[in-house]
Amino acid sequence: MKRILLIIFTSILTLLAGYIVFQDQREVPLEEVFPGKNWVRPIENLPDLKGVGAPTAKNCGNCHSEIYEEWKLSTHANALSDIQFQSELAKPSSPKWICLNCHIPLQNQRETIVTSLRGGNYFEPIQIPNPKFNAEMKEEAITCATCHVRVDSNTNESYVIGGSGDTSPPHPIKINREFLQNRCNDCHNETYTLNESLICSFQTGTELKSSQSQKTCANCHMPEIRRSFVKPSLNRPNRNSHRHGFVGGGVPKSFALYKEQVRLGYKPGIVLTNINFNEESIILTIENQFANHYVTSGDPERFYRFKLDAINQKGEIVQKEEIKIGQEWEWSPKAKKVSDNRIHGFGKFEWKVDWKQKNPSMIRYRFQAIHVRLKNNTSDYMQQSAENVPLSYREKVKHIQDLYPHSSIVLESVFDNKGQNRRDTKLEELFLRNAERKGE
Repeated sequence: MKRILLIIFTSILTLLAGYIVFQDQREVPLEEVFPGKNWVRPIENLPDLKGVGAPTAKNCGNCHSEIYEEWKLSTHANALSDIQFQSELAKPSSPKWICLNCHIPLQNQRETIVTSLRGGNYFEPIQIPNPKFNAEMKEEAITCATCHVRVDSNTNESYVIGGSGDTSPPHPIKINREFLQNRCNDCHNETYTLNESLICSFQTGTELKSSQSQKTCANCHMPEIRRSFVKPSLNRPNRNSHRHGFVGGGVPKSFALYKEQVRLGYKPGIVLTNINFNEESIILTIENQFANHYVTSGDPERFYRFKLDAINQKGEIVQKEEIKIGQEWEWSPKAKKVSDNRIHGFGKFEWKVDWKQKNPSMIRYRFQAIHVRLKNNTSDYMQQSAENVPLSYREKVKHIQDLYPHSSIVLESVFDNKGQNRRDTKLEELFLRNAERKGE
């Protein structure tokens, strides 16, 4: 009897082990692991576009020359070459194929096609070679076709998605302004949990909606401009167009790009609206008048540093105060948001600073709002682990402090002890100084 029970028990264990092995090796469809997620696959391979050729940004630029030159200066064009991103991508904990689905979103840009996941494990993608891989398009990162080219399901031909109409381009075109306006949310409004300590959290679209603003992303990040869509030699009329620099928080991907920020439409979302002095304190009121979404937004590790310096007649700083506006997260052992004091769309923040000066009439004050994208201790760690980064980016990561802007001063006001005689530094001057700043 014992022998029979032992045989039965052994058989059950064998079947269970076999089932576990089968489950571990089963090819699980991507949509089964991440149901309803837009980012689970890149945009399907795009055939050559009639009248254009391969739908690369460079080919688009043959006609749309001014738009192309703006795009080359944008965060989108630098989404793959971004030094911080390359360092993050090289971490052992990084599910690379998922991250790349936003940073190089077209299948044409991928050397392989992820078909499924081994056992449903996102660290074990099953891949096949992509015969349509375009190396030039890969380097363009978030390229024109990301938003503007799709495949017609009936003809299997590529076409351009436009927002205006009444033109006669050499390529097929369909007008779908609503699609273009909503496209941003496919990457900038995605929050998902991969495991307890690996969370991607971008909620800018939801934040914008909660403010009940009637603005779209393009209103601020792609300001309108009256111009021809194409190069002058084609003799087409001027129309309402949009800048394609995709300005964001005012911290570009290289120091050389600072000089372009204002031209491409950047302005801070926040404004220092009130300065109130009393016998014991100074109260500064900062309002979110223009961003409509929270500030800061996007990457949860971005934040504002608000600084207030008291400066005597000799130009010496005799009192320094600082406060952080942003999110605080714990990432280990389980990722969770600990606090969040960001300024909501159309909201305001009152900062009370205790008065410490014995002779305030001899003092002037300088307020600064600094948008921080990358903390110094984080970039220090990246430098120390640079050997993990692909060779083509390794030296750049080793010198990240000198090559990669960590933060930008986006507001600066100087005023007297009554909050009067106020002088606001022009953006152009601030960005000239930002181009010389290093680190946080």
